[in-house]
Amino acid sequence: MSSFTKKEIISTFLKLLEQKPLSKITVKNIVEECGINRNTFYYYYKDIYDLVDDIFNIETEKVTSQNPVHGHWQEGCLQSMHYLVEHSMIIHNVFNSISIEAIKAYLFKVAHGLLMTFSDKVTEGKDASEEDKRFIADFYSHAFVGIFLDWIRGGMKQEPEKFIEMMGRLLNGSIYDVLRRSSKDTKLKK
Repeated sequence: MSSFTKKEIISTFLKLLEQKPLSKITVKNIVEECGINRNTFYYYYKDIYDLVDDIFNIETEKVTSQNPVHGHWQEGCLQSMHYLVEHSMIIHNVFNSISIEAIKAYLFKVAHGLLMTFSDKVTEGKDASEEDKRFIADFYSHAFVGIFLDWIRGGMKQEPEKFIEMMGRLLNGSIYDVLRRSSKDTKLKK
């Protein structure tokens, strides 16, 4: 099977999401629109939620590969927010069809992975405990997820640049400082 077919399934699904909520889209809708059979769909995905997960992962990979975590979190967040605004109908239809807990879990997984990578880079060659790094990643992941969900729930009305500028004023330096203090505290305890 070709990657073209997989791209066509994704493209068709996204077109359908612009027209109706996720809960109203069936595999039958997708395969009829694509002109493929059901088995072809199931070759790539076990169900529609697997397709949604793949799309989230593809888009996350695009953002993170273009904006390495270390020193460039604002560009990645800004790019993500612009993507959400540009695809607001799709986001609205997904947001209103998937449980908020599932959305939180996905966003938390992404944010936590990025923050752990960031923590590892900042503390490289230093003696910072894994427990401290995990706690710091947990803390900031909850903050990021909460503020992003509020922005989405509010209709994504606040301009992404202003939103990121405000987050930057709050966060720039604070994550670095916490990680540096953590590695100093670990050395003092020994």
